[in-house]
Amino acid sequence: MIDTHAHLDFENFKEDQKEVIERFFLNNQNGYIINIGVDFDRNLKSIELAEKHERIFSAIGFHPEVLDENHKVFCLKEAKLQLEKLATNMKVVAIGEIGLDYFHNSKNKEKQKKLFVSQLDLALKLNLPVVIHCRDAYEDVFEIISQKKYINLNMVMHCFGANLKQTENFLTLKNLKFSFTGNTTFPKKEDTEIFKVIKTIPVERIMVETDCPFLAPNPHRGKRNEPLFVKEVIQKVAYLKECSFEEFRESVDRNAIDFFNLK
Repeated sequence: MIDTHAHLDFENFKEDQKEVIERFFLNNQNGYIINIGVDFDRNLKSIELAEKHERIFSAIGFHPEVLDENHKVFCLKEAKLQLEKLATNMKVVAIGEIGLDYFHNSKNKEKQKKLFVSQLDLALKLNLPVVIHCRDAYEDVFEIISQKKYINLNMVMHCFGANLKQTENFLTLKNLKFSFTGNTTFPKKEDTEIFKVIKTIPVERIMVETDCPFLAPNPHRGKRNEPLFVKEVIQKVAYLKECSFEEFRESVDRNAIDFFNLK
């Protein structure tokens, strides 16, 4: 199994990070974890964690929340310099998570777009894939990433939650993959839109994640999430795609290995 989006460097794992990692790899020796950076400090911590574990890799980037007023002053120039420097590390496999978030802050949309585009352009320059965060901003994200200059940039929409119409647009981008997390286990009605969305996306374009410590899947909902729980996500999405667990796991593992160029 591969957890393509984790935040094991967050304070939620301060007391038992080692045990959480050991639980994931105990019966999953060939698995991987991609730990995701979000700001200056977390990019460094993510790489530090990856360097300690052979099968943990890192993505580095600046989440749109770094622009919020409650954060310290943000300098785009310094951010880009840090990414260029850290990207030379062999454990860095992607730029992310980056994107737009209008749920938490819709007053700084233009600043968010500028930060997003600058990191997409840097990913092009560095020849690294991109992990995209999007919340309440699917139209603007699509407008940006559908530009011709990004046609060969490999991207994944993390924690994908767009509606069917939006999904149809994103599916036209052949260089884009879609990642699902624990919230796919929440709905009980079979006609829930997220289930319809999953059924429209080809298996070869799907990845799975936990986004831990957030969005713990059922039956762990309400508790701290961890990489081991990616199993519940695989089970749910496999069911929706009418695949066996093993068949689907092998497919999404291959998708992740190819996307992040894991070795």
